Amino acid sequence: MRVDFLGTGAGNFRGSRRGPCSTLFDSILLDCGAGATGRLYDVGRFGEVDGVLLSHLHSDHIAGLFDFLLHTLISGRTRPLTVVSPPGLGEILRAVFAVKGTVVEPAEIYPFRLVESEDVDVTIGGWRVRSLRLDHTVANNGYLLSSQDVTAFYSGDTREPSSARSVQADYVIHEATFPETYASLAREFGHSTGAQAAETAGAMRARRLWINHLGDHPGSETEIAAEARRVFPDTVVVEDGDHFQI
Repeated sequence: MRVDFLGTGAGNFRGSRRGPCSTLFDSILLDCGAGATGRLYDVGRFGEVDGVLLSHLHSDHIAGLFDFLLHTLISGRTRPLTVVSPPGLGEILRAVFAVKGTVVEPAEIYPFRLVESEDVDVTIGGWRVRSLRLDHTVANNGYLLSSQDVTAFYSGDTREPSSARSVQADYVIHEATFPETYASLAREFGHSTGAQAAETAGAMRARRLWINHLGDHPGSETEIAAEARRVFPDTVVVEDGDHFQI
């Protein structure tokens, strides 16, 4: 089972080193920031996606979805696709479809399912997907993915402590936009620090924590990594292009 970190930056990240947030976990695409489609092609995995889970509707988490859907048509997709998000995505997609932003609607070409809810419990491929309502500045779904062999949790954007600490996951992908130095900003804007992400991974009894969605404050990556590892030693602060086998 392979995990590819396609984009690991927060919405305020500048430059090309970190793209907006997007991760391919096995066949499940977790958020779809701008440029995700190209990076899926780069790693040869565009055609492997069975589902897209959008944590919330901020642009750095959904801007790549429209290119992704267009390329499902360009590539001649026939396999089913499920897109999951909190309520509101359907209205956005209807506007895109109305102006022929994807040429035709995906559902006219292949089995396409849109699930809009803050209380998700669906099966996508070999995964059971459940949502947890997390505390951001807008509705944000964290997602718990379960198969026979492994359980993983994806936070999207959230303040901590959160309801995620009440569940168990083998692998945790958690945002840390700020280091503890900026903890007040993290709380104000609905985000987490590296230490808070690590505390959550510990509470979830995880094997490994991957930290993503890093902001652009100078020196913050080093601080986030250090403070997280003091709390949860098996922490990786990921870079765009990192991939792992589990």
